[in-house]
Amino acid sequence: MHQPIYKDGIDEEYKAPWTFLHGIKDYYDMPYHLSKFKKLKAVFNLTPSLIVQLKEYAEGGSKCLFLKTLRKEVKSLTRKEKLFLLKFFFKSPVKTMISPLKDYFKLYLQKERLSEEEFIDRTTNQDFLNLEVLFLLSWCGNYLRENSKLVKGLIEKGNGFSEEEKLKLIKELTEFIGKILPLYKEMQEEGKIEISTTPFYHPILPLLLNVESAKETTPWIKLPGLHVSFKEDAEEQLRKALALYREEFGRECLGIWPAEGGISEECIELFGSSGVKWSASDEEVLLNSLESKGREAIYKSYEFKGVKLFFRDRELSDLIGFTYHDLKEEEAVNDFIDRLKNKKGKVVAVILDGENCWEFYNKNGWPFRELLYKRLEEEEWIETVLPSELEAEEKLSRIKAGSWINGNFLVWIGSKEKNRAWELLGRAKSKVEEKKEKEGYERAKEKILTAEGSDWFWWLDEYRQSEESQLFESLFRSFLIGALKEVEEEPDYELLTPLIKVERKDFPPNNYIKPKIDGEITNYYEWLNAGRVRLSGISTMERSKRVIKELLYGYDETGNLYLLIRGDFEKLRGKEISFKLVFLNSVQKEVEPKEFKVKKVAEIKVPAEEVKEFFGKKAKLLIKLFVNGKLLEEAPLMSFAVLELDRNFLEEWIV
Repeated sequence: MHQPIYKDGIDEEYKAPWTFLHGIKDYYDMPYHLSKFKKLKAVFNLTPSLIVQLKEYAEGGSKCLFLKTLRKEVKSLTRKEKLFLLKFFFKSPVKTMISPLKDYFKLYLQKERLSEEEFIDRTTNQDFLNLEVLFLLSWCGNYLRENSKLVKGLIEKGNGFSEEEKLKLIKELTEFIGKILPLYKEMQEEGKIEISTTPFYHPILPLLLNVESAKETTPWIKLPGLHVSFKEDAEEQLRKALALYREEFGRECLGIWPAEGGISEECIELFGSSGVKWSASDEEVLLNSLESKGREAIYKSYEFKGVKLFFRDRELSDLIGFTYHDLKEEEAVNDFIDRLKNKKGKVVAVILDGENCWEFYNKNGWPFRELLYKRLEEEEWIETVLPSELEAEEKLSRIKAGSWINGNFLVWIGSKEKNRAWELLGRAKSKVEEKKEKEGYERAKEKILTAEGSDWFWWLDEYRQSEESQLFESLFRSFLIGALKEVEEEPDYELLTPLIKVERKDFPPNNYIKPKIDGEITNYYEWLNAGRVRLSGISTMERSKRVIKELLYGYDETGNLYLLIRGDFEKLRGKEISFKLVFLNSVQKEVEPKEFKVKKVAEIKVPAEEVKEFFGKKAKLLIKLFVNGKLLEEAPLMSFAVLELDRNFLEEWIV
């Protein structure tokens, strides 16, 4: 059970509500469901970064931007605030979370046909309020749906919700989060579960202890240029985690699930010297350490330097995490039991995310787990045990450093973006350590520890470009900037520059168009075959600050070019608006269009003779927006829009 700290390192505000949402859906439901089965035992790993967030949400979540915005009356929401909320409202699996709520599914279908801005324009205050409540209800877990009169009543009502009902629901859900940690503590006291933990902010501990450990499985890796040691931070991450555990659960922590199953010899030695009795990792780490390809080796318990070790069965764990949601419950459970029966050994460790897979299952995985738990209880040859109840069967002479992903650390280090992040982290840490006399030093140090979390580096990748990656990247930089500000150091330019490229979801025209230039989308087909280019920044919040958002473009058979600019033109009502268009390929030309109209959108026609030298190839375009004769903004930001003007649709067949 893990969530990274979503709190911005500068303004201390939570920028995403995922801890809250999984709190009402998964974190209570999982142990509660297990408690219904007398014979079953399980380990739940609660990361400290999750625990501190759950405690803050239980107090009302006042620092959460999402909840703060959601509590406002819909009629008082700004466009910017609606766009921010909308960013989360449809990020759930449609089949399992959206479509079961009839009116939620209707709103989803409406949203699919429109841009974000159009959806907001066409949605009434009541519909938006319905969407807010239905979104919360869709995230309510099975326990809430069965035991909360309010949740049950609102689901039955379906729509027409009031602001009072919304606030009452938010209040009940935040109070419910306060029941999560006490349930775990109670079940551990009963011996039903064992709670393990992770170094505080979920860092890849072997890399903090010694970045060279990455070379043990990938000797060719290019490592960042670091001039600072993170070893003391690694020790601090573990010390803080064990201290929080004692405070929260009233006993010593016996087991550690290292972040992402990442271990090394130095890491396990640190665990042992800190009083930790057991830990775990992935099967590939064991097989690399034994230099063996025989998977039967993973079905034992081991010991290294006094610490018991268990190794994850990747097949069974990943089947639950990624595959079984596509099967009927009975088929999936039968498959699991049949595979388990064929394992050649005594101990099988099934280890997976506690929260992230269930939204893809029917009813949040309850029917699947119900059948699985029954079978695990019924089969006499199966016993579920806690790691502390087992003795080590064999000793390991060595451990080859690695994680649960391919037995190495490449997800967190080695690429251009990831290495740059490590270097920025190292530089910020050095500057903070030079200012120990400053009043904000301890707060700065805490933000450096937060920036060492694995999640930020996971998302820093040219192949993972999405709104999530942009959020994680910006949070990472915010911790470093925040740390420097705490010790009165100004961040340098590099920290103000994103580490990953701006994502663009562009596509070319697929047929000729000939729209009416009237400042409105006259009918559905008018711009249907147009190409699309995103023109603004990388996040919804950033887009909401600018007038120009998106460009649709196309051309007719004679070469006239048509542009439709979506944006917040409402704020410019009553002002004189004009445009200049800068085209560029082998030549550059600035065009001041004469035929255009601005109402809900801006529609522009550029005659063929003005742009004939740019047809038959790709052309770059920069749009300049003038208000009352003065330049207001240019779009896109920091680049050109690329228009594909090279297709002859008369020679292409479209069916």
